[in-house]
Amino acid sequence: MSSNDLVGQVRAALQRQLVDAVLGNERVARQHGLLVTDLQTLHLLVLRKGVRTPRQISETTGMPTSTVTKLVDRLEASGYVRRTADANDRRKTLIELVPEKIAPLQVLYGRTDEEFDAFTGTFDRRELAIIIRYLEGVSDFYQLGDSGESQANVVNRERRQ
Repeated sequence: MSSNDLVGQVRAALQRQLVDAVLGNERVARQHGLLVTDLQTLHLLVLRKGVRTPRQISETTGMPTSTVTKLVDRLEASGYVRRTADANDRRKTLIELVPEKIAPLQVLYGRTDEEFDAFTGTFDRRELAIIIRYLEGVSDFYQLGDSGESQANVVNRERRQ
């Protein structure tokens, strides 16, 4: 099998994984009365402690601030978050997770994490290092720079120069 064939298989496998992840998250969101972007924003707030204001959410996700405002309105109305004033700057609004409301999601994703970790543990250290390198590269590929161009394209162009 040629390298081009293998590259095509990797691309197809990644595309299947992305579709499965999106559809799985859509299903979880619906089961909890959320839109998938709302669920992903909750993920963002759980995973990135430094993202706590509507502006930071907007900058991190690329969503317009008006869209973030509506999203936070929905999350607040559903009880997943609450808005509080920043003690250091009363002009800022902080978004706080409501632990008891997100607990069922954390239990669900915690079980998934345990199953995922068990599967991932079947790979040896060398394989895991390659997987990490690949997935980090894929993440870089999807990060858009100020020009709207993927970071991977920018890096590849700079390497060629």
